[in-house]
Amino acid sequence: MLATMRAALLALTLATLGAAGCKTVDPYERETLARRDMQLEGNPDLSASESHATEVREGTSGGYGVAGGGCGCN
Repeated sequence: MLATMRAALLALTLATLGAAGCKTVDPYERETLARRDMQLEGNPDLSASESHATEVREGTSGGYGVAGGGCGCN
C-alpha cells in the first residue's frame, strides 16, 4: 500500500510539474518576448560567423529566416 501511495504521489508531482510549464502567451506579452535579448541567438556577430563557416563548409548560402515565396521572384 505504501508503494502505491508513493507511485500516486510521484505521478501527481510529475503531472503538476508538467502542467506548470505550459503557458499561453497573451498578445500584449509578445512584445516583451520579441526583444533582441530574448532571442536564442544572443550574439549577432557569433551567429553571423557561424553561418559564414557553414556557407564555406557546405558551399551554400542563405535560408536563415529569409522569407520568400519559392517562385524565384525575389
